[in-house]
Amino acid sequence: MTSTDMKAVILVQRLFRGFKDRHKYRRRALLDAWDELEKKEESELRYTSKAMGVMTEMYSKISKNLIGNEEEKRERRPSAVVDREDVKSLKKGFKPTISWLTDFMDRVGKKGYDGKPMPTSDLMSILEMMKGTLKSLPNVIDIELERKQVLLIVGDLHGQVKDLLHILKEQGFPTKERIFLFNGDFVDRGKFSIEVCIILFCLKALFGDLVYLNRGNHEADDINARDGFQNECVSKYDMQVYHKFNEVFTTLPLVHIVNKKTMIVHGGLCWDAGVTIEKIRDIDRFVLHPPWESMMEDLLWSDPGGPKHAGASHNDRGCGCIFGEDIVDEFFEDNPPLTRVIRSHEKKESGFQSHFHGKVLTVFSASNYCGDNGNNGAVLELFPNLSYRVHTFYAAKNSKEGEEKFSDRYDTLSATVAAKLIHRIADNRLELLDYYGKCLRESKRPESKEPVITRVEWANGLKTVLKLNVKFLIIQLLLGVPLVGVNGKKKGKFNYVKWLAKFAPRSNFLKLNESKNSPPKVKESLEKISRVLEQHRVAVSSMFRYFDTNGDGMISAQELHTGLACLGKVYKTNFEMEEVQLLIDHLDKDGDKSIDLDEFLSQFSVANDEMNRALKAAPRDSVMRGGRTALMSEGEEGGPSVVNLSKRKWRPSSKDVLKTTGSGKTSKEKLK
Repeated sequence: MTSTDMKAVILVQRLFRGFKDRHKYRRRALLDAWDELEKKEESELRYTSKAMGVMTEMYSKISKNLIGNEEEKRERRPSAVVDREDVKSLKKGFKPTISWLTDFMDRVGKKGYDGKPMPTSDLMSILEMMKGTLKSLPNVIDIELERKQVLLIVGDLHGQVKDLLHILKEQGFPTKERIFLFNGDFVDRGKFSIEVCIILFCLKALFGDLVYLNRGNHEADDINARDGFQNECVSKYDMQVYHKFNEVFTTLPLVHIVNKKTMIVHGGLCWDAGVTIEKIRDIDRFVLHPPWESMMEDLLWSDPGGPKHAGASHNDRGCGCIFGEDIVDEFFEDNPPLTRVIRSHEKKESGFQSHFHGKVLTVFSASNYCGDNGNNGAVLELFPNLSYRVHTFYAAKNSKEGEEKFSDRYDTLSATVAAKLIHRIADNRLELLDYYGKCLRESKRPESKEPVITRVEWANGLKTVLKLNVKFLIIQLLLGVPLVGVNGKKKGKFNYVKWLAKFAPRSNFLKLNESKNSPPKVKESLEKISRVLEQHRVAVSSMFRYFDTNGDGMISAQELHTGLACLGKVYKTNFEMEEVQLLIDHLDKDGDKSIDLDEFLSQFSVANDEMNRALKAAPRDSVMRGGRTALMSEGEEGGPSVVNLSKRKWRPSSKDVLKTTGSGKTSKEKLK
């Protein structure tokens, strides 16, 4: 090889390494953006769930005046579980066997499976049986691992049945030597949450104390009503099955303690000081969702902070807290002889992460989370001496159906992040217009004929208005920002007004209405209603599910009428009966007195075709989560907020409280 050839080889290698590093950096930025959006969406879901409770209670009051006594007879969901006579008389003849479970797993694992898992009566029998089994268990379960025994801890599965099948294929069914613990979040996100639950419940029924189940934050009706599980239950069965699943979820234990030294919980530690295992044992867990800012909520929602994080502080998820190593040490001191916490709840690139010098471990078992993250899943093997071993996997590699290139994973991730951001930019278009206008006025640049801003100003505007810590400069092309600026330079200043025009809202049914030359009053009414529905579309979608009492995916004209009246009361928007009737008449195209909710919501889009193509590149279910945090007031303006934002403030550990500064004040007092 000549010196020229060698130089050429070195140059190619250098270029390839540069490309590889840039690609890795972009993917890291996309993953960070996905995680940031995930927490934002969960926070919004949790806040709007309180609004849903208000709207549900208001529904019966409004319907009494609008519809009459017949509507009052409809059953409303209680906030806690109650035994019903119709459930007690349910068929209890079906009992799963190992042979049946094996056949079921084979059927579910076959390529192209997408059907109804089992007859409704058999499923309800399993659920009723599991409810009885779990109801008798305490909040905190002690596990004693004997010599040669191993505890396999499985983290979040989120309806990804292929991951569960892969784990059981690799590890086998439970035995006396190999015990399983599934650490919550069995449902939502994936398409096969019901199948995952059936397999887990049958394992528990068949193997008893060789299988343990913890409750996760998604085993709650305020979250899984909007994160996919309710839709899955309605499409495969009906709302009665959905309600029954949530009743079973209320009976799931909260904590397991292994050999008195290792605590296993879904989320993490509590915000308040002085929490003991005995206090956890006394929690009333039999509720459909954990009370706001309660000990139970913290156990299901909290996350560990970084290595330098101190105290317990606000969690971007909107629930629980971010806790530091000092809070962990404080908890261990209050609960001897505990020395380690194993939890799940957070997606990790390798499926596993150690925090605070091994005092806290995270295990996450949903590989390629949501079909676009490309992460590994993991299972943790815990031994009697409390040492551990981690097994990582990527389930799609072992599935002919799931074979995919790395570039395909990258493209899917890019499309999902872009679609999520496009919705948020469209929602906040006017606020962004004001921000960039103010930025332009305050700058000392020479006046220009066009409203132009720099890329840095653009990115800062998105961070400020959307309240997202995302590296927007890395993904600007995904959001339709022109590569060449107005001055002809690559990545130069660009016209922000033209860019924001791409996100102008467009309602397809309003466009159709215009073609019929409807009177101005009709157009004004439809525009008013469409603006409210667009702004609060996620909350409306969730609310209408409550009105769809038969679970057929359709809402009657009368149900829509009552729903809009309820929405108007809560959001202080006056809907006249004539306006509501106009919308009903317009949407009921076939005259069957019913409306397809999903079809109705799909009418809302953005005006620009480029942005619409980006939206369609990602699955709608993975995009339309969260929504604006709707802050509603009762009574007069400025009244008490129904959706109470957290009043909690950062707290130090008990050790830090005892420490004093030179001024004689505690660190907490000094912070104030």
